[in-house]
Amino acid sequence: MQKEEKAITLIALIITIIVMLILVGVTINVAINGELFSTAKRAVTKTEEAKDSELRFMAMANAATHNEEWVYEVEGERIPIPAGFAPTEIEGENSLEDGIVIIDAEGNEFVWIPCSLSEYNEATFKTEWSQNLYSGGSSSWTDEQTATGQKSLTDLQARQKNGELTEKGVGFYVARYEAGIPEEATFHPSKTSNAYKTDDKNIGTIAPVSKKGYPAWSYISQTNSKKAAALMYPGYSYLIDSHAWNHICKNIIAAETDKSITNSTDWGNYVNTPTTKYEELDVLYALHHYGPVNGENQWTIATSYSRGVIPTGTAPKNKETNRLELATGASADFKAYNIYDMAGNMWEWTTEEGTNFNGKAGHAVRRGGSFGSNGSNNPVVRADGGYYTDVDRVYGGFRVVLYL
Repeated sequence: MQKEEKAITLIALIITIIVMLILVGVTINVAINGELFSTAKRAVTKTEEAKDSELRFMAMANAATHNEEWVYEVEGERIPIPAGFAPTEIEGENSLEDGIVIIDAEGNEFVWIPCSLSEYNEATFKTEWSQNLYSGGSSSWTDEQTATGQKSLTDLQARQKNGELTEKGVGFYVARYEAGIPEEATFHPSKTSNAYKTDDKNIGTIAPVSKKGYPAWSYISQTNSKKAAALMYPGYSYLIDSHAWNHICKNIIAAETDKSITNSTDWGNYVNTPTTKYEELDVLYALHHYGPVNGENQWTIATSYSRGVIPTGTAPKNKETNRLELATGASADFKAYNIYDMAGNMWEWTTEEGTNFNGKAGHAVRRGGSFGSNGSNNPVVRADGGYYTDVDRVYGGFRVVLYL
């Protein structure tokens, strides 16, 4: 439904309700003071959400019919769709300008990122899409997954050359959401804090999900993130690499005029994100307290998740002691190019590795800041190489990428 049609629907609904209220002796003033218009707007929003849900369900059913990779035609372009996936066909999710969204039969969603081989190779550290890497020298950082991305894009360009695909049909897919914890995963409190985390026996046996409204798979090391990502679609799912992350930042610059990649405070879940971003937000969330324990500041509690409207006074409104972790895809305000939460909520591991600022080897790069970070200092382009590959933290998660 187009914006004009939505407006007409809302106006018609309001007029109908007003006429009905007048007939039963209710004044327009009372109707307005009783939040009639906001109630009617919420009703229209719910109607649109129901229509989108129906289209999403239909796309999931369509995905189940595709046993092999196939080619999808959109806006005169032909792009590859992985086996077991189909486009959602929902307004705002079905254009190359906004980002094509695909979904599998289980409801996992990914976004198509057009990217040529030369663009992929150019998206390295020390570009405008990456900054602040803790390093003794950029030459000491490498990405073991570069060859995988290069091979995939080379193969797609060959298919483009023979006419099977078009120019925008060369690229890769990125998970629409941070890696989420599936229903079958088990949990236990962390041994180093009271943080809620997945049981270690899930590593290497359970794949993450890319779905809205799930707890982000946090408290996981870079080493285990790679293992979990590989299980999602064996043979072509991987932990996101630095080239892919940087190129996505480039796409955000081109597509989102209101999203800053160098100061992401206004569109990520950070401690200094405007409180208006959380008003009437009805979501799954976890509240982490940060304060002194035995004379040292630590994360002290997040033993369960809550569902509902975020209480007044909850972090980041009380940012000195509290931190607010949100479920995946909690708000459209935290979306850019149809991808949620690349800025804030969770630091996300990449496959880039090297030495830290003290020259110590065995470190991996995290991107984008977290719910415990400041959005102006830790924007979506932020690259932090200060942690070892086997370190896990409550504010650290990951994201999956698909190379065909």
